[in-house]
Amino acid sequence: MIVGNGLIAEAFKARYEHDRTVVIFASGVSNSSETSEQAFLRERQLLLETLRATEGKFVYFSTCSLTDADRRATPYAVHKLEMESLVLAYRDALVFRLPQVVGHTPNPHTLTNFIASRIANAERFSLWTKALRSLIDVDDIASIATAMIDRGFSGQVIDLAAPGALTMMELVETMERMLGEKGNYDLVDRGGGSIPDATLAVQFANELGIDLCDDYPERVLRKYYGVRR
Repeated sequence: MIVGNGLIAEAFKARYEHDRTVVIFASGVSNSSETSEQAFLRERQLLLETLRATEGKFVYFSTCSLTDADRRATPYAVHKLEMESLVLAYRDALVFRLPQVVGHTPNPHTLTNFIASRIANAERFSLWTKALRSLIDVDDIASIATAMIDRGFSGQVIDLAAPGALTMMELVETMERMLGEKGNYDLVDRGGGSIPDATLAVQFANELGIDLCDDYPERVLRKYYGVRR
């Protein structure tokens, strides 16, 4: 069963749309800049309603920014931590913390869509040169998470991420190459970000024949943005 209709929900539909033994909860607040209490309350209410109706495994998607000293105190991160606690109180639950997810989506709030839009439209933006961001392909999320669910993982919080991270400067420069255009940005000497623990994700990726290492970020960006050149 799938709850939600966004990027992550779509990635799991083929496997779980008609599976009543697993609930993929991929609905709620997706904008990490969100501050609306009403938005947070809507997710909380839907989450609790779904948990009460669930009889099998419950899978929830959180954020790796909970380990980022620069972002873990934001309203979004505080909300996600609370949702994790509610989910883990359920008897058979699994929480995946995700970094920056990349995929085909009209959502303007994803990091890569935001950067691509600013570059393509020559809109000025601020670039934190030392900030770190980790990317992962939504298709790889679905493959790896499904393997972990099938393996029986439960009662855990797992970072589902690739090893390492890019600086925002490296990310923007890569996307400039993909789009064949130069961005219009102000450099800000600031950091922030964290590197998720990718140990388990890499183990399963290797078993599935997915290469999360080497030039993975560039390969992911080329898959979704390279065709725009």
